[in-house]
Amino acid sequence: MTEVRSPLSPESVARYDAWYDTPWGAYADARERARFSELARPRSGERALDLGCGTGRYLAWLLSMGLDAFGVEPSHDMLEVAAARLGGEGVRGNRLIAADGRALPFRGSVFDLVTAITVLEFVADEDAVLREMARVCRGRLFLGVLNHASKYGRQIEEGEMGQTLSRAHLRTVEEWVELVSDAISPARLTWRTCLLGPKVESAAELEPQRRLDSLPGSARLPWGAFVGILAEFRS
Repeated sequence: MTEVRSPLSPESVARYDAWYDTPWGAYADARERARFSELARPRSGERALDLGCGTGRYLAWLLSMGLDAFGVEPSHDMLEVAAARLGGEGVRGNRLIAADGRALPFRGSVFDLVTAITVLEFVADEDAVLREMARVCRGRLFLGVLNHASKYGRQIEEGEMGQTLSRAHLRTVEEWVELVSDAISPARLTWRTCLLGPKVESAAELEPQRRLDSLPGSARLPWGAFVGILAEFRS
């Protein structure tokens, strides 16, 4: 689950990126990407936008799959790390844009796929961001959000996940779905969850989590920590 992006110090950016190298971070990232792939169905050649791209991990992944992808991020410190990551992977051309999610610098209906991974929890006007995402999208909009009704959500609310995540505005699956439906009225909306257990500190403690997340039908349980929501604008 990607941490908040702006404003951040260089030290905060480094801690943000290091999260992915922890046992929990690596596990959660893999589960979230699997849920994204299942719902969003990214295809080579599609034009994509990653809103709140942070240090460029998802953007680099989309590019590696052959998508014509771009990233928007308001934090210049994040963008510097993202630029270095893309450059290190041989990505050519300017794929990064410094912009606010409420005013995207693109014409309407130019992206086949628009994504925002743990972004809405940290913005003041979710409706405005959703409307902008929908404006530039001509196909599928994917949101990855944190679930108030999860064990991880309770850890966040109890202050166990640090000051940054404590500022997140969490909702239940039902509340997220209602927010998205009311803001952008998609032709079709689908959700799935993952990460049924709490955050843990060691690789050994992940085994019960893996078993929970492997249960048949677990993706349709409304208390996974990560909620993937796909809004489609073509029926």
